[in-house]
Amino acid sequence: MNNFFCRPCIAGEPMAQFLLWAVLLLAAASFALYLAYRNFKKSRLIEDMPTSLIRSASQGFTELIGVAKTHGEHLAAPLSATPCLWWYYSIEQYKSSGKSSSWVKLESGSSEQAFNIDDSSGLCQVMPKGADLSSRHHRQWQGRQRHPLGGSGTKASSTWASLLTTNIGFGARYRYTERMIKEHDPLYILGHFTTDSAGKRSLSVEKMTGNILRSWKQDFAGLLEQYDRNGDGKLDIAEWKNVQQAAKKEALKQQRETSQQEKEHAIVKPSDTGLPFLIGSDEQDALSSRYRWHAIGWSLAFLLAGSGATWYISARFASGL
Repeated sequence: MNNFFCRPCIAGEPMAQFLLWAVLLLAAASFALYLAYRNFKKSRLIEDMPTSLIRSASQGFTELIGVAKTHGEHLAAPLSATPCLWWYYSIEQYKSSGKSSSWVKLESGSSEQAFNIDDSSGLCQVMPKGADLSSRHHRQWQGRQRHPLGGSGTKASSTWASLLTTNIGFGARYRYTERMIKEHDPLYILGHFTTDSAGKRSLSVEKMTGNILRSWKQDFAGLLEQYDRNGDGKLDIAEWKNVQQAAKKEALKQQRETSQQEKEHAIVKPSDTGLPFLIGSDEQDALSSRYRWHAIGWSLAFLLAGSGATWYISARFASGL
């Protein structure tokens, strides 16, 4: 591609080389257009989606706004041992080869443990796996060891580790990045909202009655003792009807008790691949603006790659192949 702006050079390229670069340019333009569309769609959803309260949210794709709360124990960020509810980390090494040099990622990872969002109307469990997640707590520093001291999870040494691994100008070879969500951070979430997703408290009276009858049948001797009125050692139609009525009465009782319990809510990645799963610890307007600028940037990349592909292909055909 050294002679990209040279029409005779493009015309003289071998067909295989021409097709390779043409496909690469078209693929780059298509990819940029796709990302521009996705980011613009995210921005519009954030702006247009009505906010729901956890207590009364409908099942399905939902927007929630609240603050982060722990669901169980706090986590410790892997590089600094900082207490948090979610973390992401990466470790890069500075490598040089001849006149070129760059940071090469060696390892990275993120936590998948659930945490809660609280909007004052209730709590909802957040399952972060698969989310497009942004956080307000971001830290990057450099050092001379692959793993910074204190990264093993010892909170006491994290302060000294920060000092010992900070780049002070002589021979830093590694770069560390951590992003975190901490308790009480503001949260904005777009995802699939479910209530009692395990189905344990959503059974109908008929299903509960059937479950009760099956459990009672395991103690058939006890059923005979209680409902065999004529003492013939079996349950006739009328006696079995009494058993069914007693089971239904018990099912209604259990359902009333269940309805008084606090409902369990969860928000997860939508199964529909066309819908995004967004978690952000910034304000709603800031998130929308971020995705909109991303969309603008990818739109410019599409125009650049598309223009390059058009020029490259037209240069070949304009020269009569």
